[in-house]
Amino acid sequence: MEGERHTEDDEAQRHTVEEGGQRSAEDDEAQRHTVEEGGQRSAENEYSREQGNMEIGGEEIGSSCPQHPFDPVRVKNKVINGDALTDDEKKSVLQNRWLAPQGYSYPKCTLGGKQLRYNPQWEKNYEWLSYSPSEDAAYCATCLCFNKVKGKNFSFLTKGFTDWKNAVGDKRGVIPRHSHSEGHQRATELAENFMLITQGQKKDIQSVISKQYDDKVMANRKALLSIIDIIVCLGKRNVPFRGNWEGSSENGNFNYFVNWKAQFDTTLKQHLETAAKNAKYISPQIQNDLIACCAEDIRETLINNIKTAKFFTVLADESMDISGIEQLSLCVRYVSGEGESSEIREDFLGFCPLTQQDAKTIATVILRQLTEWGLHTEYLRGQGYDGASTMSGHVSGVQKRISDVHPRAMYTHCRSHALNLVVVHGCSDLPIVRNTMSIIEEIAVFFSGSSARKGALEAETSKEGQTTKKSGIPLMSDTRWSSRSTTLSAFVEKFTAVHSVLEKMGVEKPSVSAKAATLRHSMESFETIITAVMVNEILGYIHPLTKLLQTTNLDILTAYEEARNMRQVIANQREDKGSRLCFEKATALANSIGVVPAKRRVSVRQTYRANVTTESVEDHYRINLFYPFLDHITAQLDERFAKNNKPPILASYLVPSSLKYLTPAREFEMLRWYHEDLPDQDTARQEIERWRHKFEDGPLPSFALEVLQKHNLSFFPNIKCMLKIFLTLPVTTCACERSFSAMRRLKTWLRSTMSNDRLTGLAMMHVHQKVEVDRENILRRWDASGHRRIQLAFD
Repeated sequence: MEGERHTEDDEAQRHTVEEGGQRSAEDDEAQRHTVEEGGQRSAENEYSREQGNMEIGGEEIGSSCPQHPFDPVRVKNKVINGDALTDDEKKSVLQNRWLAPQGYSYPKCTLGGKQLRYNPQWEKNYEWLSYSPSEDAAYCATCLCFNKVKGKNFSFLTKGFTDWKNAVGDKRGVIPRHSHSEGHQRATELAENFMLITQGQKKDIQSVISKQYDDKVMANRKALLSIIDIIVCLGKRNVPFRGNWEGSSENGNFNYFVNWKAQFDTTLKQHLETAAKNAKYISPQIQNDLIACCAEDIRETLINNIKTAKFFTVLADESMDISGIEQLSLCVRYVSGEGESSEIREDFLGFCPLTQQDAKTIATVILRQLTEWGLHTEYLRGQGYDGASTMSGHVSGVQKRISDVHPRAMYTHCRSHALNLVVVHGCSDLPIVRNTMSIIEEIAVFFSGSSARKGALEAETSKEGQTTKKSGIPLMSDTRWSSRSTTLSAFVEKFTAVHSVLEKMGVEKPSVSAKAATLRHSMESFETIITAVMVNEILGYIHPLTKLLQTTNLDILTAYEEARNMRQVIANQREDKGSRLCFEKATALANSIGVVPAKRRVSVRQTYRANVTTESVEDHYRINLFYPFLDHITAQLDERFAKNNKPPILASYLVPSSLKYLTPAREFEMLRWYHEDLPDQDTARQEIERWRHKFEDGPLPSFALEVLQKHNLSFFPNIKCMLKIFLTLPVTTCACERSFSAMRRLKTWLRSTMSNDRLTGLAMMHVHQKVEVDRENILRRWDASGHRRIQLAFD
């Protein structure tokens, strides 16, 4: 084959064309030559034929032709400048050649005394040749695309080959020598692979290694997802992550469960065994990053729900953690769902550390944090705080500062705090009640201070055949709303057992005999006994309301109505036999420990105690104790649960059972307040008339939430909007109090150095245990939060 090629090269070398001669047979063959085998002349060839060739000295000169789309000069300059060719440009250069138009004569030049020109027949033996009509030069198509090796035949890439005399031949043929050069052969191999790839017959280099790359990425993702699983489980169950350091390793729950899971998770095991020491991604810093991502994922879910509901109210309260940092808990109340799935939600969104506790700082933190979390504060319709002057002040308190920015955000004093203040003042303002409560508190502290004393009380209680749910006597607390009722109830229930234990300890326990004797002597006063019984009786009516106010699906109108109903029941005890029943029970307890019912002596000057002259002991305590305490409680309820006629609450009259109380004046005031929020403002009045007609007959719903759940409000968009905003108004700040309980479980003495970000992240997972987290989304967040050495291949 090589010999035959050299013969052809010699024949082509001897071929010359005399001026005025006829076109050779080889020229005719070349003229009919096409790049694509069996193909027709392309549109580009027609373009070349249509362009006129200029005649200089009786010959057609190709350099006078404009650049053709297949002219290799088009890409030559990019190659010289070092610019990379696109895949489309490479494909065009390799597949297409310029074809001489019909009647075209290649330019001639004098070389060695002979008139020579380019011979298109060479392209049959050297398919890589590409002729440039604009430069009358030959280029190497494969080298233009892929050759990076410079040599003496580099002219096929730069200025083009024009030495037609030495083009081919056994000894001096430049074209065959270039064909066997190292750079050309390497470029030819790359070109062949490139064409196979573009034709789909062979995978590219990225595809060849992509299997291994994909396997590595999937293994990395699976290992980190396993780590995220452990973090989510520990966070939701409030299990501490870290432990004691033993040498250079930490013996904590997180490391323990990582190693435990690696026993049956081969991917995680391989990751731990093969990864670099600083690339295992189980360090405390990575834990914090992943915990923060988990919190963001949960918060994003909640924020999306709030945005869907549109209107919301903010709940806020403060508490100091174990390390002395003042933490502001932020929660949001809103109506979630539609139809039967409608429910009132109060969701905790996070803790914010406070550097100062003044109203300006707190108001700024609340508005800034809500905005940073993505909430639109223009839809803020309520504020719920406690009654502290910093929060509730009408001149410069937090609620006033936020109301100045958002006038439609109505402030509500937490109803649970208000009810607790009723109990606190009721138990402290009357001297006789205050003294009795102090005695009971001391007894509770006495038994709580020793497990032996508590055990002795439980043994005595069991001996008397009493069964109780709680051991001992619970301690009182001003901030734990039901603590007074719980303590009094336990004291009265275990009265005889408490007296017996104190009597025994006064004799058998020298270390506490004096204290036990003093407490026993205080219990043996009939005044103490009957005061405990009467106060426990009245607080028994308040305790259920305390529990009710801690629920979420409660609207503000229901809270006020239940408080007023309770107030009326307590007031009726003045006329009923409440005092007689209390006296009989107190007498039975006194007789059980040998105490005779008696009243205190009558003093001449009765300045510091009520001591109205009465004929009997029962009348004495009814007039001097029962009535004053009862009246004091009802007065406190009247003051703190006064009827609220603020415009937002007027929407409660849209509840069918209260429609009859919706007067024209109330309707006008209600529509004026809600006007900007209504979806169809112009038809609001007519819609209310249709609403009245709808409920003229039949059973009438009594609660706003019931209306949303059981009635189709598609034809009443304005009423639906007003009821939703009404249900959004805050009732209590119990959600904040629950978050503080979670904070105290999380940040203990052993975990007092926990950072605020970690505290908030763990609290979000612990409080929202039922909110599903998207592990894949968490991993994406973490990967996007900074430069990671591990390959995860997320966009």
